[in-house]
Amino acid sequence: MIMNFLEIITIGLPFCAFKIVTGLFLNQTWLTVLGVIDLAINLTNSVSLLVWRKRAMDACLLSFVTRLVKKPSQMAKEKWQDLGNSLDVLLSFTLVAYMIGGGFIKDLPLDYLSIWNISVILNVFGAGFGRLEISIRNLKN
Repeated sequence: MIMNFLEIITIGLPFCAFKIVTGLFLNQTWLTVLGVIDLAINLTNSVSLLVWRKRAMDACLLSFVTRLVKKPSQMAKEKWQDLGNSLDVLLSFTLVAYMIGGGFIKDLPLDYLSIWNISVILNVFGAGFGRLEISIRNLKN
């Protein structure tokens, strides 16, 4: 449960912020809406983890939509969720690369920049926690 909660804080919420901040900054309503929906999903999953010790739903909208499109069997469900999560990672990292590579970070309003910077810091921690979890799991096997 702790690793699921850390994943939400260090990956899910920062990815929401990247979408929302980029969407607002570039006037891309679809991206802002996607970020807000993902934020609602992550907040719902946080509460669900605290109350029921499990996630209530997929990690993000792309994961959910990917499963809807394919309608996989129960055995393949996790693989399709993973594909949706991977698409979300790709989108989020593409937004970060675009904003940095395009030199847009310097043009962000101060409140957006603060959210962006906190999200980057949390996301870097998330990469470290994720790698540590894999190493610990490998030691147990």
